[in-house]
Amino acid sequence: MYQFELIDYIFIGIYFLFLIVIGIRAANKQGTESFLISDRKLGLISGISTINATKTGSILMIFAALLYVYGFSAIWFFIGIAAGYTFFIPFARRLHDQSDGKFYTLAEYYYKLFDKKCSYWASGINLITMFGLFLINLIATAKVFAYYTHINYSIAVVIVAIIILIYLLLGGFHAVVKTDILQYLAIIAILLLFALVLKKDIQIPQHEWNPFQASFLEISGFLILGFFIPFASPDLWQRVYAFPSKKLLSQSLVGSIILYLILGGVLAFIGLMIKTKLPELDPDIALVHGLVILLPSGLSGLIVVVLFAALMSSIDTYIYTASSTLIQDFFKHWDKEQIKKGIRKSIFGFVLLGSILAIILADLIQTAYLFSAFAMLLSVPTLITWKEPKIPTIVLRLTFLLGFLFLGSFLIYNLSLQRPLNPLIFVISFGSSLLALILAKLFHRFQKS
Repeated sequence: MYQFELIDYIFIGIYFLFLIVIGIRAANKQGTESFLISDRKLGLISGISTINATKTGSILMIFAALLYVYGFSAIWFFIGIAAGYTFFIPFARRLHDQSDGKFYTLAEYYYKLFDKKCSYWASGINLITMFGLFLINLIATAKVFAYYTHINYSIAVVIVAIIILIYLLLGGFHAVVKTDILQYLAIIAILLLFALVLKKDIQIPQHEWNPFQASFLEISGFLILGFFIPFASPDLWQRVYAFPSKKLLSQSLVGSIILYLILGGVLAFIGLMIKTKLPELDPDIALVHGLVILLPSGLSGLIVVVLFAALMSSIDTYIYTASSTLIQDFFKHWDKEQIKKGIRKSIFGFVLLGSILAIILADLIQTAYLFSAFAMLLSVPTLITWKEPKIPTIVLRLTFLLGFLFLGSFLIYNLSLQRPLNPLIFVISFGSSLLALILAKLFHRFQKS
């Protein structure tokens, strides 16, 4: 077991201090619009960084764990993401036009084009998924912190929650973007360094590079989840609204796709080297434990930095997006200053609730499967509204309702049998939403006739 040394405490202390300073600077002379959406002035570097930093978080540990369970087949998640973001670009450009510089949340798209009830369904699903993803990343961060410092896991959860609260309450969305730039650049640079160092001593067997080790349904689950993520990611939609032009938006999405594929390759390389050398590790902490054992002791402090940078950049985004969704979608009559205060209170409440649940649950992969499955319920309705902008609102409402009931019933049934979740849940979630849409359309036709 790795023992924390003074230099490691210094590394992590400096990192935490940087986050707090960024929060203070973001709050200094900050207007309400800056707190809410960074004045809609995202640039190319800040755009790419904040888009990718959000989805990099716990995927570092989860992807390494999946490599242990499914081998190189887990790379299909990254392939699905690349395909989904590419397909999302024309939709994002139209979304930017429709927002007309006035949207803040995903549900406002449904509110403007359809009705209040559709927007409430979208908001409800967003709240579940964003809070769930926040919870996943909080669990992962606390596990890393507890592993290195040997402090109690529950205390680690509390410490991480306090740091997040400090800079989020100060700077809001603007602080999220500013910290993402620093954190994403650190993630890319340090992971490349790790790959180069490990490559000198470890050779990955040829059979480990087989992308078809998992079953067809499991590979389909990875692809479906990756492809549909952008159409159901309120954090990504907020960034679409935050760009000053469609040109910068498109360039940033293309840049994020290229860098994310590179990240997937580097992470697969590191994960398979760890798996080759240490095949018996617990998948949940394989990345953490493997890097500690295999890297020279002088790089141990950097392991802490890269993992915290990845995880914290996701935590702040998800908790801000959940809070923004709750306040801006359900309290539209408030003015901007009231919304700002409401978001701050919501951030505090969500972090408190998330900390309690993180202490109770503590299972990384199962929690990730559960909440990511709910995100899929939003992707099919969104794609349909792109193809059929004038689809009847009753069809959308029923699609949301039935999809939620179908997926919920499956999860309850699965829980009653005490079966662990696997990537098949994403196929089930997609199928639930698609079946719900078909039934909703049939009901509407029957109603008309």
